[in-house]
Amino acid sequence: DAQPVPSGAKKRSYRSSRSSKQQNTFRKFLSPGGCIVLVGRNRRDNEAICFQVARGDDIWFHSRGCPGAHVLLQVRRGSPRPTDECIQFAANLAAFYSDARTERKAPITTASSKHIQKPRGAPLGAVKVREELSTVIGFPTDVDDELKEARERSGVIWDESGSRSLGGKAKNRKKTKENTKQSMAKKRAEKKAKRKSKQNGPDDTSDFW
Repeated sequence: DAQPVPSGAKKRSYRSSRSSKQQNTFRKFLSPGGCIVLVGRNRRDNEAICFQVARGDDIWFHSRGCPGAHVLLQVRRGSPRPTDECIQFAANLAAFYSDARTERKAPITTASSKHIQKPRGAPLGAVKVREELSTVIGFPTDVDDELKEARERSGVIWDESGSRSLGGKAKNRKKTKENTKQSMAKKRAEKKAKRKSKQNGPDDTSDFW
């Protein structure tokens, strides 16, 4: 006869199964200068990148004005220092793994990981940038061909001007561009209003990502 499984064993099995489901699934790349670059696949990854993996000197990237993956360029003691090529490499990935991937180029916000904050009550993966470093132009078509081929298999054909959709899976290029412009204009207006409302002291608030 089959023997009953002790209740403790059931609990251990359940916890093990649950923890395995919550394991991070980052995409991991090596930049031209030898730096590790992590790209989130989902909200849980994005949250972990910002608040579990990131360290003080790491650089965070995100496509401005549209949804996208959180990208982290790791800058650690003993590891190679990031070059301009490394920065561009990470910016291209941030553009490619965002709704701006059908554009020729896209503005990418960068920030030191120590300036990434979690707003109270914000959903999983949402962050606030306290202080930006700079805006880098990302070129989604400059990523490795293997990444484009993987995207093609999922329903997108790449060409020199960006991409064309198969089966309606890719977002409309013109609509994405218009939405990005509208979102950027709204963010600029919000920042201007915040600056006017401040009488003194540094502006420690920024956009949600």
